[in-house]
Amino acid sequence: MKKLIKGVIIFVCLLNIKIVSKAQTIDFAPLDAYWKLIEPLKSGDSLSLITWKNFLDIEPNKIYVQNQGFDNDYLERLRKTIQLVYMSKNENILAKRVVAIDKDPSSYWLTYKVYVYKKYEKELKAFQNQLINPSYIPLIYKNSFEWLPKKLQNKDGKIDIHFLGIENDAIAGDGIVITTLWTLYNQDKLKMGGLLGHEMHHVLRKPITFPKIDEQDLGIIYFINATLNEGTADMIDKVVNIEYQGELPMGMSYKDFELFQADSIVAQVDINLIEMQKSEGKIFKTEKDYRNLVRWTSGHCPGYYMTDIVVRQGYKKRLMQNIQNPFEFIYLYNKAAKKDKEKPHVFSDEAIAYIKLMENKYWKYK
Repeated sequence: MKKLIKGVIIFVCLLNIKIVSKAQTIDFAPLDAYWKLIEPLKSGDSLSLITWKNFLDIEPNKIYVQNQGFDNDYLERLRKTIQLVYMSKNENILAKRVVAIDKDPSSYWLTYKVYVYKKYEKELKAFQNQLINPSYIPLIYKNSFEWLPKKLQNKDGKIDIHFLGIENDAIAGDGIVITTLWTLYNQDKLKMGGLLGHEMHHVLRKPITFPKIDEQDLGIIYFINATLNEGTADMIDKVVNIEYQGELPMGMSYKDFELFQADSIVAQVDINLIEMQKSEGKIFKTEKDYRNLVRWTSGHCPGYYMTDIVVRQGYKKRLMQNIQNPFEFIYLYNKAAKKDKEKPHVFSDEAIAYIKLMENKYWKYK
């Protein structure tokens, strides 16, 4: 994707809007492709397989689909749902579903996720136009920098931000940030630039990767890295999200996602670490085990829970100083948990001993 260095350049054409500011690219091409995709359906045309394939082959769409693990069956159901929502011949079917959706969006969840783009099309397009404002990118950085130490508060113009017209999530990695417009529209009502500040944080934090990890440690290393990664980024946007969760549509409130059985998860990790310490690593849990334990939240739960405890006990500065060190994150959590009046689970001495063993094994080779 071509990047221009000078000034703020806004290039607008029928199907593609890009904002390029000091090499930072905001890319609306996938989103505008969606707006184009649905227009013929409003006039009664169907969504052909080749048109759908070409749409999914747009690089940010492809990356997002792969990240979410959408299989061909799901994508076909999504295609048919888009037809159902936008084609006039399906008005009666849609009307019945909307009645159910108004009571409980989960009753027709896929229809709901498509329908909101139809129902709020005018508002979403107006919001899209607001994002062209050159003040938006600096706001994203401002939000990220609040949870980064000075040494990592560096703008990275190579990070591209892409906007999609399907689904309701946001992802980041490998120099790109991808967000769906529906998600951003709702989250920015609570804190402008908060969601993208969160996603940008994942990239700017520059997580440390260890060149070689012993098999028995792969799972627990995944856990401590994931909880640090998502827990610290969550402080940017999820605090306000949870505070005002009643103002968000279904699927946008993260309280249960972030906190459900979080303390029990920490307690189970403690048990796992005790077993590792006593067996000298012979008894261990795999990365898949830990992904299942955190309910495939990528570490949001219990990462948010653990980070919140660290912060409310006054250790934010220490956390910022060690924002790349997952071992120090566990030590800080334990120190904070011992002081916290809510009596969260505290890692045992045996568990901390194994964390220190791994720190000695891996951190010096970072």
